[in-house]
Amino acid sequence: MKQIPNYIVILDFVQNRVVKIKLSDEDKQFASSCDDLEELVDALSEVYNFSIVNCQWMALDEYKEDNFGF
Repeated sequence: MKQIPNYIVILDFVQNRVVKIKLSDEDKQFASSCDDLEELVDALSEVYNFSIVNCQWMALDEYKEDNFGF
């Protein structure tokens, strides 16, 4: 994989949750051996208990979050 993100954010439709993952150095090292981001997200799904089939995800270099009404 060419560019390795710093964060992966998952919108899990089945468990009704948002999973925010800051990739560790170990995760980034593993990512460098992956063919694409989907392979990395699939591996993370086992660690963080989500199904890649039932979610949307995005990879980010910089994480920003806005909350409204919380």
